Amino acid sequence: MVGSTLRDISRHVDCLAAPGGPYAVVCGRTGCEPHPVSGLRFDDRDTAAEAAEATAEYRATLRQYDPQVPFYEPLVHDIEDGPGGVSSAAEADARLRYLSFCHDVAGATFEALSDTGLREVESAAMETYLTLAEVVDDRDDFCLTLLWSTMSELAYRASRRQRVTVVEDAARSLRCPDARTAMRPGEGVRATMSELERVGFVDGASVSAGVDDDVWILTFGDYALAERTGRLPTLPLSVALARRLPDTTFRFAAATPLGDRRWRLRVEIGDGPGGLVSVDATDDERLYDTDSEY
Repeated sequence: MVGSTLRDISRHVDCLAAPGGPYAVVCGRTGCEPHPVSGLRFDDRDTAAEAAEATAEYRATLRQYDPQVPFYEPLVHDIEDGPGGVSSAAEADARLRYLSFCHDVAGATFEALSDTGLREVESAAMETYLTLAEVVDDRDDFCLTLLWSTMSELAYRASRRQRVTVVEDAARSLRCPDARTAMRPGEGVRATMSELERVGFVDGASVSAGVDDDVWILTFGDYALAERTGRLPTLPLSVALARRLPDTTFRFAAATPLGDRRWRLRVEIGDGPGGLVSVDATDDERLYDTDSEY
């Protein structure tokens, strides 16, 4: 399966990396560091070149299942020379940011499924994706279909403990090794929502403190993975937040559709993990409102 192949490539890249090394791998066109080399450093140019080749193989493998995977031109970059490539190009290309986020989360989740031995979930997710991809009209929706298929099968086939492990493993694989780990929960929540808005996964996001300690209320609109089936998929939010808060448990709860394609979601910090893949909607009356986008 694709997850096993991606996992092997990612592990190979990790073995090549050396924290604090003087070389990185960046896209020659955009200046961004694509997954699976994002945040990694290498001791010498030859090793970085090997990692660049592995990165191209990783993206090509994922592209077999989704032709909309963004194309990168992985090149070796000496970090002492300053920012690589034309970084402003990545900032200007909203579609690139959106597709990259979708595929990075989906790819990392597939790797986690293999690492945890959830072959049944992995196979079912890919079968669901291939079935749905045949009827998807907009090619830009392929990446979202891949992510939704993974979320749906995790919610249906995996236990609560298995879902927690998959999210933790996926977040770990996307975490930069030199990232600041002392981030406070509130900072992590706000940074996560800022990222989701920057990549175009949500719009008009706001974060406010709840009445209780360590509770945060998220409000956002135009959620890319919103459904009309009585639940709010939370897998992308969980992976993005866990990447920033590696030592903090959290749960998503009280997902409420507000109408006009907006949602309110409660995040509880420090409690046992929960709602990491999807959360049932709490406002049953809103489920059948004709003006609701839920």
